[in-house]
Amino acid sequence: MGEEVLSGVYGEDFAAVVAASGPVNGVELARAVGRDAEIKNEVEKIRHRAYVLEKRGWLVRAKDGRFMPAPGAVALDASPASAGHRRPGTATA
Repeated sequence: MGEEVLSGVYGEDFAAVVAASGPVNGVELARAVGRDAEIKNEVEKIRHRAYVLEKRGWLVRAKDGRFMPAPGAVALDASPASAGHRRPGTATA
């Protein structure tokens, strides 16, 4: 399973974090998905979804509170649950 299993706004938020050039905070993420980052409630909605994605293993949060994709979460045909596990039929290094 890849990121296509993420529905609606969760997939949009995850894609924005993946597309960023580095870790993003709530304000940066809100801007990336086209929300008004000047409205605190909009930023909090985005931040809450990022926390949910973190809890589900799609994102990791740095000590400074910024989010980035979890290792393996953006690999082809991978999900956080399958990260580190080889797909059947793949060669070993």
